[in-house]
Parts: sequence; C-alpha cells; structure tokens
Amino acid sequence: MDISRLLFRNPGTKLTALLIAVVTWFALSGERRERISERTYRIPLSVVNVPRGTMIVSPVPDAVDVRVRGPFTPLRQLEPGKLEAVVDLADAAPGEKRYPLEPADINVPAQVEVIAISPGEIRIMLDGVEEKTLPILPELTGLPAPGTQVESAAAEPKNVRIFGPARTVARMTQIRTDPISVEGRDASFSVSTTVSPQAPGVRVRQGQIVTVRVRIRPAPTPSPTVRPRRRPGA
Repeated sequence: MDISRLLFRNPGTKLTALLIAVVTWFALSGERRERISERTYRIPLSVVNVPRGTMIVSPVPDAVDVRVRGPFTPLRQLEPGKLEAVVDLADAAPGEKRYPLEPADINVPAQVEVIAISPGEIRIMLDGVEEKTLPILPELTGLPAPGTQVESAAAEPKNVRIFGPARTVARMTQIRTDPISVEGRDASFSVSTTVSPQAPGVRVRQGQIVTVRVRIRPAPTPSPTVRPRRRPGA
C-alpha cells in the first residue's frame, strides 16, 4: 500500500476535520481554564397547576434567593429577569403540604449550577372554593345631631354573593359595608358604599356597590318624672 497516497487522499476533508478538532479542544480547554464564580439572585416564585375548585389560603412568598455557580462567561451572560422558581401543584388535594425547592425547579442554563435556595421549602395550604349569599349589614359610625336618633339603616340590594375558602365562608352569617358616618346628621339620607368581606381570601362575586338608606327621626321627649306624694306627718 502506498502510504503517501493514503495520507494525501481527500486533503480537504482531512483538513476540515483537523480544524474542527483543534477548535473543539481549544473551546473545552478554555472552559477548564476559565475561573469559576458564584452569584446570588432574588428571583420570582411561581405556583402553577392549582387544582380546579381549590385556592391557596396560606401566605406564599413572591420570590426566593438562589445562589448559583459556574464559569465566569456563562454566569455573566445569565439574565436574572428570565429566571424563576416553580412549585407545581398538579394532583394536590385540599390541606397543608410542604414543597421542597430543588435545583431542578430553577431554570438555569446547563453550565450553571444551583448550589443554594432560600427558603428551601414552601408551605402551601389549599382549601375548596365555596359560594354563598349573605345579608348586608350597614356599618354606622358616630352619633346623629342632638335631639335625633337613627331609626333604621337598610342596604339595597339586601344580599350579596360571595366566594372564598370553604371553611371561612361556612362560618360567615352576614357581611358589613364600609363604615358610614352619621355624625351630626339631623335628617334621613342615602349613600353609595361598598361591602367589605373582612375575611382572608373572601371576595364579592356580585353586588359590591350598594345603596344604604339611613332614616333619622327626632328623639322622643322623655316623660317627666313623677315623684310620689309625701304622706301628711311623714
């Protein structure tokens, strides 16, 4: 076999392969020579796949602190605005559960390693969603003008539809309006206001704006006190 002919056969192909090998070796050796750096980012926390018919009733942090490590160049090119931590609630049932945060839950590039997450787990409480119709109770503050009194206060509409965590909604028997001042009032009046659930997670489905009619009338004149007559000789 003519070795010289074998060596110089297809010179273009052999030269291309050699160049690819040199470039690959240079890139890999460059990565090994590049210094390793660490950085800490505060990234948003996303909760996904909340089961239908349930809602989160526990406080959940908006963000977590993540410490990452990797070669200087990939780390410098990292865009913190595109990072997020994800908690997946698929197949979760009502009740409390703790979800540990793992490096796989952070969407970092392959060359970057997640070495610490704070907090390391997220506590999430799920409850069913319930709807209910409740009567509206006007919330009055202050005192009317001297010589008058509040005869009645009624909301129109009289009821409101709410929804929220099942256990909270089950305990509610009425819903109040925002405070309405009757301070110094000497005549009946009407005012538009909003209903205020004042319970965590409870929202108004419909009828949030209501009209409250307050009737004020003169206070009754107190009857004179009749003193008993003294007996003669007493």
